[in-house]
Amino acid sequence: MRTVLHATEGKLLTDGTIYGKEIFLAEGTDPASFYEISEQEYLENEEASV
Repeated sequence: MRTVLHATEGKLLTDGTIYGKEIFLAEGTDPASFYEISEQEYLENEEASV
């Protein structure tokens, strides 16, 4: 059974590479490597990387 992480409302989960409100972890992936950021932080990061 796969582990699924869920972000709290208004937040996104990230490990610095991928982003999502719901993350299905691959086998062997450490859930501790994911942390929450606000949707605004995500938008600012995306704008800065363009």
